[in-house]
Amino acid sequence: MSFPSQPQLFEQAQTLAQSGKQADAIKILYQGVRHYPDFYAGWLLFSRCLFETGHIKEAVQVAQHADNVDPCEREFQRIQALMQQSKPTDAAEVARNMLVQGCLHPKALFTLGSIALQQQQPEYAIELLAPGIAQYPANMTLQRLIGDAYLQSGQYANAIHSAEALVRLDTRFDNLWRLLGLLFKYGQYEAFLTYCQQAESLAEPLQADIKSQLALLKGQVLRITGKRDDSISALKLSLHYNAKNADAWLALADFKDYLFSAAEAEQLGALISSHLSEQQRCTAAFAYARLQEQLSTPKESFKHYAAANKLYAASQVQINAIAQEFKHIERSYTAPALSIQAEVNTALPVPVFIVGLPRSGSTLVDQMLASHSQVEGTMEQPTLLAVEQWANRFAQQQYKQPLLSVIDQLTPADLAKIGNRYLEESALFRPTGSRFFTDKQPFNFRLVGLIHKILPQAIIIDVVRNPMDCGLSLYKQYFHSGVSFSYDQNHIGEIYNAYTDLMTYWQKALPGKVYRLEYESLVSNPKLQLTQLLNHIGLAFEPACLAFHNSPRPVHTASSEQVRQPINRNGLGSWLPVADELETLKHSLRSDLYAQSVKSNQ
Repeated sequence: MSFPSQPQLFEQAQTLAQSGKQADAIKILYQGVRHYPDFYAGWLLFSRCLFETGHIKEAVQVAQHADNVDPCEREFQRIQALMQQSKPTDAAEVARNMLVQGCLHPKALFTLGSIALQQQQPEYAIELLAPGIAQYPANMTLQRLIGDAYLQSGQYANAIHSAEALVRLDTRFDNLWRLLGLLFKYGQYEAFLTYCQQAESLAEPLQADIKSQLALLKGQVLRITGKRDDSISALKLSLHYNAKNADAWLALADFKDYLFSAAEAEQLGALISSHLSEQQRCTAAFAYARLQEQLSTPKESFKHYAAANKLYAASQVQINAIAQEFKHIERSYTAPALSIQAEVNTALPVPVFIVGLPRSGSTLVDQMLASHSQVEGTMEQPTLLAVEQWANRFAQQQYKQPLLSVIDQLTPADLAKIGNRYLEESALFRPTGSRFFTDKQPFNFRLVGLIHKILPQAIIIDVVRNPMDCGLSLYKQYFHSGVSFSYDQNHIGEIYNAYTDLMTYWQKALPGKVYRLEYESLVSNPKLQLTQLLNHIGLAFEPACLAFHNSPRPVHTASSEQVRQPINRNGLGSWLPVADELETLKHSLRSDLYAQSVKSNQ
């Protein structure tokens, strides 16, 4: 009796696998690939069956071996050549022909998914790759690519699940590092610390700078979760591995009251004039300025902050473009456009958006509200920005124009779809499922009109601080990303002006929609201001809101240590001792805004 052919073997094994008899399918496939070493489809199905029976390591090895007998290797080499020649259309055609030949070829799916991502079509990439992941669950290349697609699409929970799947396929350090980065960025701190233990066990043979970065990340998570002493120990371990890790020095300085030793001060000061990159020297300079602030007068320490800010690459800043964008938003969100909303659904969760410029007191407001029994605090969520980008792709597909060009044409059903997308993707950050939850992303002030249209039940709070105090606080803070205007006093003033103009527009266009909360009033009479704010939200005052500093919740922002102290007035009038050094900021602000600063300190 002759040995079955490859098609016969494949059909038998697939029938068994589909009926849940993977172990029997594995026996057939094992014999099949021994008899036919180039049995490509057999190797792929063999890998899947091994995966489904829990033999993960073997499934990965078999999937990798399948590449060695790929009958379409020549076509894939042609695809690679076409991509190098910047001919993605031709490469996609070759890939589609590979799919036509019979199966969901993993390299064809990889090609089409990669091209979709390059063309900013992450949802299409996911649509292509998801069936491939189901069929080839041990293919790490496809798993990594779909993770990138989830990220670009703003599906952060799925991106984390994909990274976890990679770790299950191969618990090597680079896979763990990818996962740890996502868990840190998206606030999954318990899971981070669990996986961090695995990473630490694998890190010993690695270079010192990698171990330093791992200890730094752990130290940041421990700070965020309120474990001060453990955080400091981790950050010092980071510096033990790499004394030139400027980010670790800055993390220590971000404790605001950490006392640097004389030896540490000398080490840190030397970094500023070292051969590190400009960015690293800038980071070190901000840490050194914080150190000097503990030791000297405001005027003397200001010199160090000025030197730190000068190290920042000003070419990265596009102030005019930001101001023009705000004006474009105003022109797009007309009265007719704002009159069309998603239908109000009282059964849906109620987001409480806390907006304003950074360093205005939004973290304090967030911490107070999150201390209420009916409010879940989240973090500076990236969700709404990702949903805006998704809505822009939706508008391009449905209306052939960018979102702002058709914001007045979106139907209530369209708007509800966008709003539901926000609620679905924000679920990652609100595990308790409370009806009210905070979203403290300051720059969401750009999107007040969009919030009004897609989430009519949402509450919006604009936290406003004395412009000079806010400006000084911005100038003294190093931001890793997203606040590139804060390193130049002129830029700070111009952005404050533009922010004020946009918020004035929202107040006029949507009267009563945005609750304006002055930081100075809040810290001067917190109970009254909180009671009024909670009444606006529809909640009763609770004493726990004033005892916010006792809350164990993680605080992701630069103000994490400040909001673990009782409320105080220390930040009021902080600009006055360095008023002469802030002349540039003063003159860049609108005269009425500067007058407001002076008046609030009288």
